[in-house]
Amino acid sequence: MPKTHEQHIQELEQKVRLLEKQKVFLEAQVDRSDRIVVLFDMIIDIAEKEFKILIRKKCSPEQSIATAKKEKKR
Repeated sequence: MPKTHEQHIQELEQKVRLLEKQKVFLEAQVDRSDRIVVLFDMIIDIAEKEFKILIRKKCSPEQSIATAKKEKKR
């Protein structure tokens, strides 16, 4: 039995509402993840200053390109 035009519109409206809810949820997850990244970055900064240790790897672009080439050969 084929669906009526109204049924089809209702199904599409339901899908739109579901997608809108998913979008809101995913935007909240992105926001939370961004905040976590900022917090971890702050923690690393504080640890480097307090304990006078180098946590982040400092490398030049040439080194990272060479490393990428080595990994591709494997």
